[in-house]
Amino acid sequence: MRIFLDGQPLPINVRVSKDILLTLKSVAKTLHWKIWYDTNKEAVYISSQNIIIGEGAERLPTIEEPESNRLTGKVFCLDPGHGGSDPGAIGPTNTFEKDNTLEIALLLKDKLEANGAIVIMTRDTDKDVAFPDASSAEELSARVDLANEAKADLFISIHNDAFTSIIASGTTTFHYGDNESLELAKCVQKSLVENLGTKDRGVRFASFYVIRYTNMPAILIEAAFISNPEEEVLLSCTDGRLKTAEAIFSGIVKYFKV
Repeated sequence: MRIFLDGQPLPINVRVSKDILLTLKSVAKTLHWKIWYDTNKEAVYISSQNIIIGEGAERLPTIEEPESNRLTGKVFCLDPGHGGSDPGAIGPTNTFEKDNTLEIALLLKDKLEANGAIVIMTRDTDKDVAFPDASSAEELSARVDLANEAKADLFISIHNDAFTSIIASGTTTFHYGDNESLELAKCVQKSLVENLGTKDRGVRFASFYVIRYTNMPAILIEAAFISNPEEEVLLSCTDGRLKTAEAIFSGIVKYFKV
């Protein structure tokens, strides 16, 4: 990433990262300077004269204050479904569920940590959780063990739904029956449907391993149908993934305010 100050390149070239961008944004804000980021050129343009420098550059996102103090110190275990040798469901244009769930979970992790939470990921890259080519039973057990050992306050498993018919659509949130998990599922489901505009398939009971054997309130989210061409786009595009993460976050905040 190259950095330009008042049109002049600085003699540094660093690897672009969210932390660096936010630090530059914070410094510029303190000095009342203007700052833009050109995603195509991976270049940051800083102007001390409050004029636009850099054709086609985009304004960096505003540094947000914490949206909820209720999350401070809470421990969340996020479980991006599938991964590694298990791609999960595959969409009509060959998109993988494992990729969608990971990106949504990482965006959600950022939101939670920005609000003071501690986040444990069952996986943060495209890998098997237990070990390469682990069986389904070994994978599920490894995910549950991570959450229980961390003594997480909540467990959130993120998935994409799929069906043989391409017209199947909508969002579902599953729980294993305890009152806290049910309440969490209601909050997250409502937020997802309202923010994504998907069909409300409801809050449902299920005996999925990862929500049955976790020792804390736990839900499994089927955000939308990857087998549906329109919802496949929602799940695989940057904007759709961000909306999904933000909706889950809003549902979690609502749960802690109930």
